[in-house]
Amino acid sequence: MSNMKRRYTAAAAMMMVMGLCASASAAATVDKTLDNYTLDGVIVEADAVRNQFGDINTEQSYYRTGGDVNVITSQTLEKRHYQQLGDALKTIPGVQVQSPGGYRGGEYGYTQTHTIVSINGDARVVVLIDGRRLDNTAGGTVAANSGSGSKAMVDINQITSMDNIDKIEVIKGPGASIYGADATGGVINIITKKGGQKTTGSIDYSAGSWNKRNYGMSVSGGSNDGKLKVFMSGRRETGSDSHYKDGLTGVNHKWAQTGYKEDSINARVDYDFDDTHRLTVAYSHLQGDDDYPLTAPYYKYLTPTEWERIKQYYDQGITGDVKNPGYRNVWIMWLGAYNAYNKNNYDVTYSFNKENGMESFIRYYKQNERYWGSFGGGDGDLTAPLPFTKEWDEWAKTHYRGRNYRSYYNELKNDGVQLQLAKSVGNHDLLTTWTYDKSKYLSFRTKTNQKSVVERDSVLGYIQDKIHINDHWDITPSVRYSYYSDFSRTDRDGTKWNSAESTTTITPTLNTQYAFDDTASMYLGYTKVYRPLRVGDYDRTNGSAPAGLEDEKGDVWTIGVRKDFSDNTSVSMHYDYTKMSNAVARYSVWDKDVKDFKLKYVNAKENKKSFNLTISQKFNEHLGLNLNYSHACDEWKAKNGMQFDPDLSWADGNVNSAINKLRPQNIYTADLTYENDKLSVSLFGNYYTGLSNVAYTSNRFFVLDLAANYEFKKDWILFGTVSNLTNQAWENTYTNYLGIGAWPQPGRSFMLGVKYKF
Repeated sequence: MSNMKRRYTAAAAMMMVMGLCASASAAATVDKTLDNYTLDGVIVEADAVRNQFGDINTEQSYYRTGGDVNVITSQTLEKRHYQQLGDALKTIPGVQVQSPGGYRGGEYGYTQTHTIVSINGDARVVVLIDGRRLDNTAGGTVAANSGSGSKAMVDINQITSMDNIDKIEVIKGPGASIYGADATGGVINIITKKGGQKTTGSIDYSAGSWNKRNYGMSVSGGSNDGKLKVFMSGRRETGSDSHYKDGLTGVNHKWAQTGYKEDSINARVDYDFDDTHRLTVAYSHLQGDDDYPLTAPYYKYLTPTEWERIKQYYDQGITGDVKNPGYRNVWIMWLGAYNAYNKNNYDVTYSFNKENGMESFIRYYKQNERYWGSFGGGDGDLTAPLPFTKEWDEWAKTHYRGRNYRSYYNELKNDGVQLQLAKSVGNHDLLTTWTYDKSKYLSFRTKTNQKSVVERDSVLGYIQDKIHINDHWDITPSVRYSYYSDFSRTDRDGTKWNSAESTTTITPTLNTQYAFDDTASMYLGYTKVYRPLRVGDYDRTNGSAPAGLEDEKGDVWTIGVRKDFSDNTSVSMHYDYTKMSNAVARYSVWDKDVKDFKLKYVNAKENKKSFNLTISQKFNEHLGLNLNYSHACDEWKAKNGMQFDPDLSWADGNVNSAINKLRPQNIYTADLTYENDKLSVSLFGNYYTGLSNVAYTSNRFFVLDLAANYEFKKDWILFGTVSNLTNQAWENTYTNYLGIGAWPQPGRSFMLGVKYKF
């Protein structure tokens, strides 16, 4: 870290970074951001511009209003060579990434087969591309309901390719009120790359374990007068069946049907008419064609006797791991099962004013996403021989079903317009943004040749006044307006009807930041949160009666401090408290009619507490260490006269025990880095503790990842990564239905590549 006591004015900072730009590509990244946000009171570092509160600034960081902020910079992304977005996010304190393990695709609407992210134990996270929301109010890739599915709204690894990402901004808690009243956990904002005036580019190739191959190319350039800037990138990633170490047996296995092929294309064109008027057109294409095993085999029950028992029980309708131990082995018969998706997203933005770093603009966006797949052949065939034998190989050849068959497809469409206006008046920075979004979800079933359609409109508004009390203190009151129409539905039989009712809600927020001096600052924040029910929530029933669920509401408080004890040592702490008065859950409650406890979908009280501690130490100009600790705990309580079952175990639906035991209660991370002019090395460790031994193969997991980047000659870079360095057997997802160890994470694997810059 450079000397935190050195202050620069906006003009001096710009001159310094422009000077660095001539000699360092890392500084060139900084330079490209300088015309997009204020430089008042900033501190310039090698790959970052920090404000007076110690936060790294980005193109869109001015719209933050305080809180715990982490930015994964372009320099870090360049040197770590993360394969997917989730790999980068798991390095952020308080962020947990859950995935099905060794395969890439996910069945539409089935939570456990997707990669989802939570912040401080809360999956209500809003994900953005350049400040624009990516979720769809009419449907959801991860889950269509909040009761039994996740409250996450997108698969974090199906957003955009890593080639397209310049920075990743993570805002925990209510410090990003502008992006929505439902960002209870926080916000992840992906800032994309844009072109520069000079023509540059790169070509890279890497290969590694399990026949992985990555091919990438990017080009950036512009006109001589600097007004036109263009960026384009393309990438293909392929891989064969992954491997894993079984936490139950300690044996390494190949995971059949986990191959993948994924392609991406990104393009962005910026044209500056003058200093304040700019037109931006962006296009993003992402598609995947991934094998789908659903779950890993349970080898304990892969014997001739147990295989016959499992099939007989399955034929009798006895399902689930408890009633039919090893039940998940029936999915081995899904021969040729796959999931595929195709996304084409467009943005057109016209910026027409800029004051004190805030832009005024109008934006039109269009998202088109399609998901389809097949459950393969052989499903439920009771003549199937014992898997992975010679007899099985012959049977598999005759039952394999290829990519030409589709069991289903789903479509998500968004059309929207966003208007933002900003004005600086004295020490007040006034900002308002309004978004109209029209969402549509279509589902089609091949066997019946029927489709269903759901549509919903929304209007989201936001008004804030960032008051600069003085050079050290900002106070930002704001208010959000949320309107959601009812759901317009057309069922598969052609019946048209509406569910839910239109809702209008106004929610206030108040945030403040204070810098004691150049080395210490703190923040406080409060927001009233509101999360509308998903479309599937209105179909929930408790027996024959509708569940009658209501929108989620609550309050979030957050507080944090940062302190630099020297130029080389800094500490930060973050605490937040979420009090949901109307959260959706599935719980065993007293039913007076049957005089017993029954599992029901209910609105209940949810109290969540989370804490993050980060220590950063730079030993010298080359060696540094970041240490983090995160903890989260939930407590659910009954409301409106309900009575929760006091003797319920987590396996039977006790949401308190399930939440707190099915995720790590404590996450420790350590990031040791070494850097010089040509070589950079990172050793990153994640230590998870407090997991349930009933759900996971261990109550603690320690996972190490290694990344190295070496410029062996001018414009040529050799890089390599080793994931799960110690070949740890571990999992981060569990479902009682499929049993322990159903989604193992990949074993030790490596990638080795070369990159040429021109």
